[in-house]
Amino acid sequence: MRHFEAVYRLLSFTAAAEELGLTHSAITKSIKTLEADWETQLFHRTTRTVVATEAGKKLYPQAVDLLAFAASVRGSVAAGEHELSIVSGPGVIESMIHPAIVKFARRYPRTRINVATMPPHLAAEELVQRRIHLLVYHEASLAGLPHKDRMKVTNVIDEPYWMIHRKGHPAASRPHTFEEVVQYDWALAGFDRLFAQSLPEDVRVMLEKAGVPHYRLLSQAACIELAKQTDILTTLPQSAAKAMISEGSVEGVPHPGGFRFSIGAAVLYDAGREPTVEHFIDCL
Repeated sequence: MRHFEAVYRLLSFTAAAEELGLTHSAITKSIKTLEADWETQLFHRTTRTVVATEAGKKLYPQAVDLLAFAASVRGSVAAGEHELSIVSGPGVIESMIHPAIVKFARRYPRTRINVATMPPHLAAEELVQRRIHLLVYHEASLAGLPHKDRMKVTNVIDEPYWMIHRKGHPAASRPHTFEEVVQYDWALAGFDRLFAQSLPEDVRVMLEKAGVPHYRLLSQAACIELAKQTDILTTLPQSAAKAMISEGSVEGVPHPGGFRFSIGAAVLYDAGREPTVEHFIDCL
């Protein structure tokens, strides 16, 4: 596969042989063996040019991924190191990932961790292609994902949402119904299409009519700052909300809509029991 990648990239058997420190005949024999094993031609060759076939064009990006994965495995075996790739929603990154890393590092201090955020349906494709190890999203978002029948989901947290606002906000003057609070402007992190579709139809219609959320931001911290400085409302899980309220920077009450912060961690069923992934889920 490394020989194929070099020939494709350099469009030359001679240049590939020089780069890899091999003879021209060794590279030629290697590619012929690959083509014979797979029963498909990967290159059109003449005395002067090398052009990839359609099969070769399809193989190249996957060959790059395979070589990167092989390098990762080799490094893990040789040095006792490992890399854990996680994709989650923005609220999860800001509230849950860093405490989990602190716990995780006590057992696996040499494991490198990469955490990113992206739309859940794209993250599902990355998981299926085995470019990441773990998804951490609201369970409502996980329920609507493609390939969900191939995933094992573990619930890692389930608690009520609280409505958060600045001190002295009009919403604090008396208890409000859900129908009343949606009339305010809201800033929400992680309110994606899958989450919206998972809501009861009457709730979803009510939010759409009111234009909620008015501000959909990637950062939960930015939503909180808006709530501190304006009449915009936001929402936090109960534990995070109580911590902020105790600091005196905001006020809040249980969300009148009765929504819950229910987070799941998803892995592929057939990915095997990777101890670092399992332990990270425990830390969450």
